[in-house]
Amino acid sequence: MDNKFLDKSAYIRIPASEVKLGMFVAELDRPWLGTPFLTQGFTISSLSEIKKIRELCNHVYVEKEGRLWAGKKDPFAKTNLNANAFTTKQNQTGIFSQAQNQKPSLAVTINERPLHVLTSTFYEELPQARRVYLAARNSVAQLLAQARSENQVDMVLAKKVVGSMIRSVLRHPDPMLWLTNAKDKEAYLLNHCLHVSILAVNFGRLLRLNTKDILRLGLHGLFADMGMMRLPLELLSKVEPLTPEEQELMNTHPSLGRKLLMNSEDGSRFASDAVINHHERLDSKGYPRGLNAKTLPQFSRIISIIDAYDAMTSPRVYAEEKTPLQALQQVYRNRGKQFDEDFALEFIHAIGPYPPGTLVELKNGCVAVVLTSSPKQRQLPVISLILDTDKQALTRGQVIDLSALDKAGEVSDYLIQRVLRHGDFDIDILKLPLDSLVTPPIADEGEGNTVDP
Repeated sequence: MDNKFLDKSAYIRIPASEVKLGMFVAELDRPWLGTPFLTQGFTISSLSEIKKIRELCNHVYVEKEGRLWAGKKDPFAKTNLNANAFTTKQNQTGIFSQAQNQKPSLAVTINERPLHVLTSTFYEELPQARRVYLAARNSVAQLLAQARSENQVDMVLAKKVVGSMIRSVLRHPDPMLWLTNAKDKEAYLLNHCLHVSILAVNFGRLLRLNTKDILRLGLHGLFADMGMMRLPLELLSKVEPLTPEEQELMNTHPSLGRKLLMNSEDGSRFASDAVINHHERLDSKGYPRGLNAKTLPQFSRIISIIDAYDAMTSPRVYAEEKTPLQALQQVYRNRGKQFDEDFALEFIHAIGPYPPGTLVELKNGCVAVVLTSSPKQRQLPVISLILDTDKQALTRGQVIDLSALDKAGEVSDYLIQRVLRHGDFDIDILKLPLDSLVTPPIADEGEGNTVDP
């Protein structure tokens, strides 16, 4: 998709297979919003960015001369122009160099593992996912209460909860993601623990992990912030900014979470990975131990991103929630410093600006809920209309595939104007009648499956 406003005299069009470190990318062959690159124009500083460009684009426009080449004398040098940068022994991130004997990033080796084939449609799975979600919510409430009163958790119950969510996500991932948009400021920690686990399970599926590893990742997400239950309740509900002493106490929750799991039967396996490390950073500025990049396990790096994303997109007593796009922009800006570069780009692309369950207002004034989207066109999802142009409830929803309308040149009035918050216009995701949705077929080109909402 060429930008007619781009002055191409300063740029050259090259195949995506020929991009190299140091090149300044001015334009892609597709909309920026449908990619994990959330700044329009950037200098390639990591192999992760090269990998995503090659996956998503056929060609790009790059700067001819070195004004923005990030100190590279000549990124157009002919040596190894078409070499596969990902066969090198050392994984360069642009900021950190990982040890040669470290396992390859799960984000880089996705294609080496078999994908999880869909066995259900969105519409078929949504009622089942809702039942699983509500049951899981009740169980997580039990686990949190047990954590506060007994300083331990029932690992059998925890595994049962995550296992039920895995089965739903493997049948079709979007309905469970859809339900994570149910927000409640008064039950923030409950929703946060549950939603981080769901997002972790979804991301594990995208990374094509086996079910055993998805279970481990989902449990890490569930337990990550459970140590907060060992803090004073008045600290968790405080609206005013925390004092330095209170912040220092709050920062102990990863260590408290580790102790909680160590007290639990079969919990020690999860105590020293993502739970204790999910607030550590690649630049060693995290807590509780200020670890450096080389010592952070991969599951810790994943949960760190997901935990931050869900916190930013949730209403809290001391802060309003950000939209998914705003939160992803924060992840993008902090990749390589706070967040792992490889996992950050994969997560941004997986979620997209309008994840399932997002309430949106369209250009024509209608209100809709996002159902699903193609991995290559996240900016043009499939939506179901809920309110008409006068903000009156529709008796039967109308499902619209924005990417199909875009191809037909008829998408203008249905373009997404703004993202709404949960509860706007008294819309509750959990109470939305399922018979307000209909089920047209949508081809999911990204995974070769049929995605029928």
